[in-house]
Amino acid sequence: MNPQEQTTNKVQMKNPVTAEYSASVHCPMCTHTVHATVSAQGKAVRVKPGQKCPRCSSSLDAAYVLRLDRAA
Repeated sequence: MNPQEQTTNKVQMKNPVTAEYSASVHCPMCTHTVHATVSAQGKAVRVKPGQKCPRCSSSLDAAYVLRLDRAA
């Protein structure tokens, strides 16, 4: 087969829809529960990058999502 014939059979996948919610997260530095914006992509829920803790001003990129309140 030619290399040109192999590249024509590629299938492009659609990007999953991401939704943003407000949630309670655990700050790893000051060990308090604070509110932050999280993004949900499928079943994975992660803290939106670039946010700071309102109590200690540390980054919330590594914070755990404790509670996400959304309609079922």
